[in-house]
Order: sequence, then structure tokens, then C-alpha cells
Amino acid sequence: MIRTRNARAGRLAACAIFAFAALLPAGQARAGGEAGPISLRDQGFFWVGARPTKVEKGFLGFGAPGPGTAIVGQMYVGFELAAKKRHPFPLVLIHGGGGQATDWMGTPDGRDGWLDYFLAAGFDVYFVDRPGHGRSPNSRNYGELGAPATTDFIYNSFTKFSKQYPGGGGIGTNEVIQHTASSEPGPTVTNAVLQENLAELLDRIGPAIVVVHSNGGPSGWLALAARPDKVKALLAIEPGMGITDVLAPLVTFKPALAAGEKIVTAEKPSEGPGLAPCQLQPENAVHKVPAYAGKKILFVVSPQSPMFTPNVHCSVHTLNQLGADAKLARLKEDYGIQGNGHFMNEELNNGEIVKKIFIPWLSAIK
Repeated sequence: MIRTRNARAGRLAACAIFAFAALLPAGQARAGGEAGPISLRDQGFFWVGARPTKVEKGFLGFGAPGPGTAIVGQMYVGFELAAKKRHPFPLVLIHGGGGQATDWMGTPDGRDGWLDYFLAAGFDVYFVDRPGHGRSPNSRNYGELGAPATTDFIYNSFTKFSKQYPGGGGIGTNEVIQHTASSEPGPTVTNAVLQENLAELLDRIGPAIVVVHSNGGPSGWLALAARPDKVKALLAIEPGMGITDVLAPLVTFKPALAAGEKIVTAEKPSEGPGLAPCQLQPENAVHKVPAYAGKKILFVVSPQSPMFTPNVHCSVHTLNQLGADAKLARLKEDYGIQGNGHFMNEELNNGEIVKKIFIPWLSAIK
């Protein structure tokens, strides 16, 4: 079945939308539709990693809880498939931090999200809610519930540094409230469970390009380590790392690490003003990751992201030491795109970023 919609503008006929827009007072814009019309040949969802687990206190209906079988570790996967598919590999979108797949679907002020631009460009797209986030239910099996995210945290850590955040990025603005509303306090599953889920997803859908943002970064490195034949390339937007420390037990290195052995790194001098020194493996004692060999990885960094702008070049060096073919795209220096922060997916020029950088690079993966 073909489903046609204007991105984020509902499933009204285009003529009706434009007729309505013509009646609006001057200066009053209709939100959504920036990515252009989208036609789908299918859409839906499924679950990976659903593990039947015996519990002593399960919900059995009316009355006291009792022993039964619960499902834990599950990861929600939604998909939208372009009616006119123009690229050989689908995209797998993995959100960051305490977010969920809605991070890709729109902005806090109602404009199109990157998901819409990918679909309009003819990509099939899969998007996940990592376990314990969004539509992937949390569980007592994962640990105690964490503290809720606050608008104060979102402002102080991220939006106050951006000159492109809608509404100005202040603590009390509706846009920051909308962003924080989707945040999940955690906890979540272990990295081992997450890796199993991602491997199951790739086994089901076949070769794909993985797109990660922020704390979704480790998911990309785990997926690539588990299914190098299924991950054709990886787009890493200010990603978290951890390959050589936290994730190391789930990654196969060559030379192999002995039991209890850790990868040794040493500090390299800063490469320029504003750039942090990097912790890298000594050149005469490099452990590589065979699964990463030659894999194309594009790191993208904004000019106004204190936790990432000074450091992402170190991540590029780390991946190249491990054997990948990693490159860095800086929004300001390489593309003249100014003022962005960490949540560039939500910012006023999110469409410019995806059209100038992401789609050309993704389209070149064959």
C-alpha cells in the first residue's frame, strides 16, 4: 500500500494544505513540510531482543502480583520505507542520551526532523527506542529508576551554548520543555544486551548504514563489532565513544587482549587552539579491531558544543588507529554553517545540515 504525506504536516491532500496556508495572515507560517512530500510503500514496527524471563512478582490481573513470565531487554524498531527507494542500503537511526526515536521525527517548534529529509531523499529508514527509553519499556530488572532529566540540565549542558536553538534555548521556553518531555531517566540494559539486540536487528533487515547521535554512539560501535558484514558505513553525529575502555570486553582486538589486560593510551599534544590533547595508543603498540577495517565513518561536530567541539578529532584518530576509514566534518570550518550546538537535529538550520552534509555522504555509500 502506498501512503503519501507531507512531512510532519499530516496526511491531508497537498492542495488542501496550500489552500489553507493561503488564508493565513501574512507572517504566520505553517509548521512542517520543509523536507518536501514523502511517499511510503510501507510503515510499521516490530521488537527485537524480547526475552521471556521468569519473575516472582508479575502483574497477573486483579489481586496481588505473583510468579509469571515477563518480557525484558526488548527494543522497539519502527520503520518507514520510501515508495521510490533510491539507495541500496536503509538507514538505522539510533538516538542519544535519555531521548528516543522522536528525536529524529521533528523539532520542538514543529518543523521537520531528519527522518523526514532522509525519506524525502529516498532512503528506507529504521529507527529504534533503545531499551528503557521511549516505547521500549523500562524494567526493575535493569536497576533502580534514575533521577528525571530537568530543563535546567538541558539548558546548562546544551542549549545555552547554541545560537540556533528554537525559542532561544532558555530553561522556561516551550521548546526546551518539549525537548525535556521526551527524556527517560533510565536505567537501561547492559551493553552486552544492547549489542545482541542490534545484531538481531541487522540480521533481520540486512546490510544498512547506521546513524548515531550523542550517547547513541556506543550502539554504533557495538553493532559494527558484532556485524561488520551488515554495517556498510556509520554516520556519527557528536557520538559517545568508549571502544577502548568501557566497550572493550565486547570488541575483538588484534593483537587480542589477555584476561584483565587494558588498552594503553598516552596523551598526544593539542593540534591547535581550542582543541584538546588526545589519548591515543602508542604507535608501536596499536591494537586494531578487524571488524572496523576500512569501514567508512563520518564524524560531524558543531561549533558550539563544549563537550564535543574540542574533542571529536580525537575520536576520529581513535577509529583510524583501530583500522577504520574515519573522517571529520566540522559545520563551521568545512561548511560555513554557524552557531549550532549539540542538538543540531532540532535547531533552526537542521535542514541545511542534513542536505549539505548527511545526504550527499550517505548517498555515496554503495
